[in-house]
Amino acid sequence: MSRNHKIAVDMIESRLSKLLAGNTSAQLHAETSMAFEMAHSLGAIDLNEYTDYVTQHNQIIERQHQDLMAKLERLSA
Repeated sequence: MSRNHKIAVDMIESRLSKLLAGNTSAQLHAETSMAFEMAHSLGAIDLNEYTDYVTQHNQIIERQHQDLMAKLERLSA
């Protein structure tokens, strides 16, 4: 693993970890997207890794939306 690859992976995974821990800020979502977009465009990660990170991020967004909808439904009941 090259140094650039390790830096990119560490940067992306630290942001994904924060999202998985419950941080829902739009800024963190934007940073996460930018991290894997830039890493891929600069060649630090390959297409398979990029696709995996996009999928993980989309799954986190979906889970956060489901959690929000459940909270809103409980409040309206």
